[in-house]
Amino acid sequence: MEWIILLMSAVLLPVFPLSLIFNRLVDSAPGPWGRALAVLVLPQLGILLLYHTGPFLPLPVLGQRIWLMVVLFTAVFYAFRAVSAREINIWSRLTASSSLTLTWLLVASGSSVHMTELFALAWSLPAGLLMLWAGMLSRRMGGAYLGLRGGLATELPRLSGLITVTALALVATPVFPSFFALLHVFHLLDLSWLWPLLLLLMIWGWSIGKFLQDLLFGIYRGEPLVDIGGGVASIGAGILFLFALFGLLWSGLWIGI
Repeated sequence: MEWIILLMSAVLLPVFPLSLIFNRLVDSAPGPWGRALAVLVLPQLGILLLYHTGPFLPLPVLGQRIWLMVVLFTAVFYAFRAVSAREINIWSRLTASSSLTLTWLLVASGSSVHMTELFALAWSLPAGLLMLWAGMLSRRMGGAYLGLRGGLATELPRLSGLITVTALALVATPVFPSFFALLHVFHLLDLSWLWPLLLLLMIWGWSIGKFLQDLLFGIYRGEPLVDIGGGVASIGAGILFLFALFGLLWSGLWIGI
């Protein structure tokens, strides 16, 4: 029974190769709201499954080390895959898969269920928001692809601003909860295990650099587009502000102080 729960949780808290099912579930969800809801709810269901029987890894010591290697491999693998993604939904889904798998490190360390739920939310909330912004971009351009038409920041400044800040929140930029969540992961691991996390940070930096280059820079060439309204932009900015404020208020909890 424990192994069944472990495998189901490895789907919902994506660990390769079962992460392929997670990505399929998110990708097949209907519409932007469906995809956003999927990336928010599925990891929380995985956490509930694990903590329903108590936090555990039913493996011997060697098995735990192998599991840790698989988790870190999954994080680096999906981060690297996201580098070449030019569609916003795909980029956010792959980056979310890269980050959400780190939740297993909290489970293995015996963190409380509430800490683990907040940890997953720190990654899944910006991923879900990014999928909503991608839906708005698709309605205006026929798709959420970046790099095909440069300079969207000049044509859609409000929507581009929301996409930019949300993408930064997803890759552990300081002041956002994901940054303090990542610090907590650094605190949990031994020094000998930190090099995969440093590699992960480098790939995330590479990925967000390409993402913002395709989104913001260049000269827009295409038909005139209508930006989102000020009300929608204000709501989105308010959510991101509260999200960043939450990260600052809870920073002591994230880093284990």
